[in-house]
Amino acid sequence: MFSSTPKASVLLIGAYERDNFGDLLFYQLTMDYLRAHEVAAGSVIGADMTSLLGARVHPHNDLLSARSWDLVWVVGGEVGGVDVEGALAMSLDDVAWDIYGHSGAEGRDHIARYLTGAPARSPAYLPILEGFPLNVSTPLVLNSVGLGNLVSEAGSSSAVEARSVIRSAAAIVTRDRTSHEIVTAMDLTPTLSPDMVHAISLLHPDLADSTRISEPYFVFQASAELIARVGEETIARAIALVAVATKWRPALFLAGTARHHDRADQYDGIEALLKAIAPAITPMRITTRRPMQLAAVVAGSRLWIGSSLHGRIIADSFGLPRVSLQNAKVANYAASWDAGFPTNVPFDALVDGVADAISTAQSGSSVEASKALSHGANQATQSLVRDFL
Repeated sequence: MFSSTPKASVLLIGAYERDNFGDLLFYQLTMDYLRAHEVAAGSVIGADMTSLLGARVHPHNDLLSARSWDLVWVVGGEVGGVDVEGALAMSLDDVAWDIYGHSGAEGRDHIARYLTGAPARSPAYLPILEGFPLNVSTPLVLNSVGLGNLVSEAGSSSAVEARSVIRSAAAIVTRDRTSHEIVTAMDLTPTLSPDMVHAISLLHPDLADSTRISEPYFVFQASAELIARVGEETIARAIALVAVATKWRPALFLAGTARHHDRADQYDGIEALLKAIAPAITPMRITTRRPMQLAAVVAGSRLWIGSSLHGRIIADSFGLPRVSLQNAKVANYAASWDAGFPTNVPFDALVDGVADAISTAQSGSSVEASKALSHGANQATQSLVRDFL
């Protein structure tokens, strides 16, 4: 779509070997900019993601060993402190993860090397190009990256290697001020830009077509960890209060089904409790797992409530009210770009947070701020395409 030179070979690397709609959107939206080029999807391990992405994902270390590439592009996300073992914890199925976990340190390292071509404690999504003779000179682009977890992992071997990869990059676009400060402290000159998913309303304005679902609704999402900590009944009562206050139907939304993300069985419990607490409220269950269809659910809603970063970003891109539940990463990101809308909202204050968000979204300045973030994200990625392709 945005190509200006003959077809180039591009290896896109990201966490799209598992079901997490934000990471999958990074791939799909990046492809909007690179359709004219030869693109391969690489991740820490291989996976058949045809049903969700229309593409098979291959271990990026295998792809780097097999051939030379014109450009290696890390598509975005919180990639700084995630090592191979941490990625496998989210990506392997239960049986494989159980085998891995009972294999001892040496055994786990052997399994990691077999599956990924890298040690268990090496960076999962930051390729060490100097280890691949065919790609030693290939430029590396890091787009829309979050690096805040490098702070907590500062002394680990993975973090040391990650910093080395960051230093080797030809271009770095950070998505929040904390990440930007980490890179500038390394005497590098990154570009600070909103997360690239903000551009979704420019690339796919049709997602906001409200005719898909005839009645007004709000989207609710919460991570498995948050639900376990707060309790399903507390959450069900809060959803019921929001539904009564807004007269909008709740839509229960799984942002990701991979381990350590969201859990459908917890949503089952919340739905059952809602039925007992407020029988007149019948929540919708969003069953699709295709990332663009999930984005359309958010874009067509009246309100976003959740702990997912990219749910909030899509709501922002389409100028919708948004309320974030307790999540330090989301609060940190919002402090950089979207401080006017509530973050870290406890469930006993959710109705007030929703009222504040709805009021704020109606202001002209809020609408213009959302448009500015979308254009900023779009321009940052377009600049990378112009500079490297």
